[in-house]
Amino acid sequence: MEGLYGSLHCMEIGQLGIIHCVATRILCVPNFSEGRNEQTIHQIAQAVRLPGVQVHHLSWDYDHNRMVLAFSGSPRQVARAVLQAGVVAVERIDLRAHQGAHPRIGAVDVVPFVPLEGITREQAVAFSLRVARRFAQELKVPVYLYEHSAREGRPRDLPTLRKGGYEAWVGKRLEGLRRPDFGPARLHPTAGATIMGVRDPLVAFNLNLRDPRPDLAKAIAQRLRTERETNPALKGVRALGLWLPTRQIAQVSLNITQPDATDLYQVVQYVRLQAQSLGTDIAQTELIGVIGLESCARAIAQALLCPNLQAEQIV
Repeated sequence: MEGLYGSLHCMEIGQLGIIHCVATRILCVPNFSEGRNEQTIHQIAQAVRLPGVQVHHLSWDYDHNRMVLAFSGSPRQVARAVLQAGVVAVERIDLRAHQGAHPRIGAVDVVPFVPLEGITREQAVAFSLRVARRFAQELKVPVYLYEHSAREGRPRDLPTLRKGGYEAWVGKRLEGLRRPDFGPARLHPTAGATIMGVRDPLVAFNLNLRDPRPDLAKAIAQRLRTERETNPALKGVRALGLWLPTRQIAQVSLNITQPDATDLYQVVQYVRLQAQSLGTDIAQTELIGVIGLESCARAIAQALLCPNLQAEQIV
């Protein structure tokens, strides 16, 4: 009824002209470059707690120096939440003094949108362009579009867009492939740039090793990146080996970018076997953000040796 930013999508059905209204809902999983100042973290989180917005997840980590939110709502509600959280982050996060284990190029580093119901991918992309344009205009932060929102001939994957990080580009004119899709042609002096767009569902999953030596986590991540092109069980998996000094943990940090084709349990088992070959094992795992019901059901089915388990059986 209210267009792209509205909460209802209505259509006429059949000759009787019956109006059928379907709620539209988008998932947003923004990552912010702050994992140490809890006042800033909670102010950003509070900025998205609007009527109609459901917050699914909030986590932060000192060593990554990063926080992750996951929330959903109508396009209008999500757009407002993103802008309000952006205002807080740009005001309070200064990348000139920021250090952390996780790659980043901005205070509001990446803002993914995932259509959930009542909205097509094409409609979600159009929505993301509107939000990106307004975000850049109001916050004076350059915005790069990524994944399904990226324009033809432009970089679309997150590692390429974030290559070099804030330090490599601050103060420099952004030209050619580094030219932003919206906003100024230079990084914001303290807030850097933001990467925004519609992506497919993914699973962000960390595996902490029993042995704290970071070279083991890096070796496992390197093996995974090498084998993912030839091993179907690792399709679409991105991996980093990280050292978290305050927790004294070596971590294999994963993004499973094709959860429909890649079983989380099999990936965990691969990491476990690699860890054991190096004389260690997995001590603990962490789910960051959200996981889809189908992905969760497949992982449980594998772990329980119950191949006939259906997502509908999980209530």
